[in-house]
Formats: sequence, C-alpha cells, structure tokens
Amino acid sequence: MLNEIEVLEKASEIHADLIRQWRRLEDADILIAATAIARGIIIVSHDTDMQRVTGIAIEDWLES
Repeated sequence: MLNEIEVLEKASEIHADLIRQWRRLEDADILIAATAIARGIIIVSHDTDMQRVTGIAIEDWLES
C-alpha cells in the first residue's frame, strides 16, 4: 500500500530543494518524482525536467 504521508513529505523536500536552487518543476512532476523516490521506482522518461530532482533514477529509452 502506498504511504501518502511519505510521498508528500518527499514532495515537500523536493519542492524546497528546487526553490533553493531557483528552479521550477510542475507540481505533477514533483509528485511523480516523490513517488518514484519513496518507492525506489525507476522513471522512464525523455523529459529533462526530471533531472533537476536529486536522488531520482531516470532511464531515457530514446537515447542512443
């Protein structure tokens, strides 16, 4: 079962970290990243915005 508190706490950390770096990320992307980090899930994405998030595992299947 997904622990929403854990994901929301991680999302808050990501949001605060991005603000300190003067970077923005859409709220939905922050929640996706927080869920992935909290659950140890690899994100498969070509979206370079996700690379702003520290601690996230990303695979880009479109890269050669």
